[in-house]
Amino acid sequence: MAFVVAQEATPITNRSTTIHYIDGEPFYLHAVLQGQTLFSIARVYEVSQEDILEANPDIRDGLRFDMIIRIPVTELKKQDEDGNFRLYTVSPGETKYGISRRFGLTIAELEALNPEIVEGLPAGMEIRLPIEGGQKEVPAEVHMPPPVIIPPATAREIPRTADTKCIEAPARSYNVALLIPLYLESLDRPDDLITDREGQTTQGFLDSLMREVPERAGDILPPQTSLPIDHKSFSFISYYQGVLLALDSIKQQGADITLHVYDVCQELPKAWRVTNKPGFEDMDLIIGPFHRQTLDYIAAYGLRNNIAVVSPLLADNQQLQGLPNLFKATPSLETMLEGVAYYVARTYPRQNIMLVHNNQPGATHIISSFKATLQTQVAMMNQEYDSVNLARINGYYYNGTLVGNRRTNVLIFPDTVSSGLSTNVLPFGSVRQRTSIPSNVTEVIYSQVGMEGLLGKLVKDRNNVLITLISGEPFLSDYLRQLHLHRRDYQINIFGIPEWQDYASIEIDYLQNLGVHIFTPYFFDYGDQHIKDFVVRYRRTFYTEPDRDAFMGAYTAYYFFAAMHRYGTEFSACISELNQKGYESPFVFDKPFGARGGWENQRSFIYRINNYQRVDVTRPQPLVNELP
Repeated sequence: MAFVVAQEATPITNRSTTIHYIDGEPFYLHAVLQGQTLFSIARVYEVSQEDILEANPDIRDGLRFDMIIRIPVTELKKQDEDGNFRLYTVSPGETKYGISRRFGLTIAELEALNPEIVEGLPAGMEIRLPIEGGQKEVPAEVHMPPPVIIPPATAREIPRTADTKCIEAPARSYNVALLIPLYLESLDRPDDLITDREGQTTQGFLDSLMREVPERAGDILPPQTSLPIDHKSFSFISYYQGVLLALDSIKQQGADITLHVYDVCQELPKAWRVTNKPGFEDMDLIIGPFHRQTLDYIAAYGLRNNIAVVSPLLADNQQLQGLPNLFKATPSLETMLEGVAYYVARTYPRQNIMLVHNNQPGATHIISSFKATLQTQVAMMNQEYDSVNLARINGYYYNGTLVGNRRTNVLIFPDTVSSGLSTNVLPFGSVRQRTSIPSNVTEVIYSQVGMEGLLGKLVKDRNNVLITLISGEPFLSDYLRQLHLHRRDYQINIFGIPEWQDYASIEIDYLQNLGVHIFTPYFFDYGDQHIKDFVVRYRRTFYTEPDRDAFMGAYTAYYFFAAMHRYGTEFSACISELNQKGYESPFVFDKPFGARGGWENQRSFIYRINNYQRVDVTRPQPLVNELP
């Protein structure tokens, strides 16, 4: 995958010498220096100011420091002496494989044109590429603002080993980069690396933090007088602390992992400078960044250099397309809703299920998809119930009909005993197995019918399951209050979205008495001994309570540290093995977009308030031995 970035800045002019093709047109990508003007940049590249403005319409309002702009290449050398070739400058990190794929050549053809690259392909070398004979560069699609250029057709798969060959990797040392927003530019001593007051290197400081007294935890940021506790530099510091504890744990198991910490926020130039640091291409794993734009760039960089990249907290799984090296630790809303549909269908298949929403703009496709999934799951479970009921009596027979999850010779009809649910089933092997949707799943647009319309759809002879996809603390408070008034007339269970768990003003009695369930990507059972041990260790080390980010930093880092320690850098070939850790693991990875897409964590949680405590209802319950 050909990702190209502006070269390292040179003194005074910062002139780039690498040519990039965007929509088939050649450009230099220039990082604006402090104090540079449009006039001075035009002089450096010997082009007109109007040419630069035409290529960058957004800069007519002015230039900003570190802005990346396009400079038209007006004197591109496209041919050498014989006129059949053009010259191409190799960018840092590019390989013969990537260049040959990008320009429609084989590696052998590329080497035949450039015998000097047989032994290696150093950055900055000019090589020959044909301009005739049918060879044409694959057009580049601009996936995000410059300097990143993504041609999806040339994306390279990470080499994978068959799952059956997953064996313990030989012991070796690994380098892991943590790209975390620290906003060090807002401090008195900005730096790209975390350092302590003695000026140690990042790893030396992290090692000392793990070895020395807990008071050293206060030095993870450069010293700053009167730094407020809500300063943005502390935004993700608990995640970082969780990673430190995971690193210490895996080292105790014999792993040799060196952690390198870089300050990367949402600004693309920060990510660009990090990837241009000597040796960064040799990282074995990258955790972060935490923001969309820089994650796009780093994931693409990792793909070029065969490095797995972990997205710590972002939930949008669309980023996985075309990036088979990217891991999303947080499941998307769509994935979590699939889990809700599965759980509701198996727990309340014959109950009165209502999908409540406001038909919110921008969420209609998610709601529609969830509705279809829910109806399908409930229909499947209703079919199984009908099949089992009819299998107990002398029914009609038809060879090969599906009963439950197996084939039988019983012809399945609607279960007329069960509230008149519409669950017609055709013989197995027909074009369609179901002729109608389940009648016990209804849709309520709350903004149109209000509470009165919702109450009119409740029934008294069955459980009313209200899957409510509406956010807003004032709404939820009033919604639960009104339903709570009718709790003695109807049996109600409510399912809500992750945002609900952040609403502090909601009455706990409402949550308890209405059987409120909340689906969430994270759940930490403080009754679990592993959680208890982590909390105690975190307190002793950092003198504070771990929050959600601390848990996720520890969980995520430990999972990938352990995977790499066990299987090496190609651990992605062994995901099926890693997925067998059972419920105790917060991660089950799959590829929602196929082989050429990345990995998404499929595990989410549903908890409810029971006896005024959060209880994970998806957790498998231990079997109780009834024998004396």
